Amino acid sequence: MPYISEDLHTHTLFSHGKGTPEQNVQAAVSRGLSRIAVSEHGPAHLFYGVRGKKLDAFQADMRRLKAAYADRIDVCLGMECNLLARGLCDLPDGFRDCDVRILGFHKGVWPRDMGVARALLESLHIGHGDPVYLADALLCAAEKYRIHIISHPSLYAKADLDTLAKGCAQLGVLLEINNSHPVWDAKALSRAAALGAHFIIGSDAHKPENVGNAGRALSLVEAAGLTGTQVENYVE
Repeated sequence: MPYISEDLHTHTLFSHGKGTPEQNVQAAVSRGLSRIAVSEHGPAHLFYGVRGKKLDAFQADMRRLKAAYADRIDVCLGMECNLLARGLCDLPDGFRDCDVRILGFHKGVWPRDMGVARALLESLHIGHGDPVYLADALLCAAEKYRIHIISHPSLYAKADLDTLAKGCAQLGVLLEINNSHPVWDAKALSRAAALGAHFIIGSDAHKPENVGNAGRALSLVEAAGLTGTQVENYVE
């Protein structure tokens, strides 16, 4: 039966999750994962952003867990950055070389250019943004900040998936298949793969018991006919 080998998109009480980082790590160990990341929201998120002393405490806790569980699982420090403008996100300076750098467009973030502002209005059901602009804005930021994963594309505002697929293929950035937010269908996933994109499944768990959960995403990967060579953490 297919499963995922690692889960790099999870949240804890440092942002808007319900458990501690250690509880997420313990859940990952119990599920037999080889790698787990806690990837909290970047500081620009008005409601869930991790900043200041909380950011320092998060970083320290993850360092502790990485050492404490080194013989059982690879514990990774992550950050889910917020897109602010074309080529701009809120990755903190101290996280430029963190283990897992994720980028996404989110509500609750004050935009810094008109294109991203239009996407924010679209997410609030006010008008329509420019899907090609949003995709390009994400790709420019992904290149600048050496992003590993673009999370839940088109969840809150439509991003042009062809543009994202081609750009991610060129940059070596993975597109997320998010188990909590099923933004893809099998046809779109197959098309993105045909354009050269590679993927990763993320639980986007906000509770420890959901770490490693990937049932919906695994079913979608199977329906799209993708393989373990196209989905980084998919084991057939």
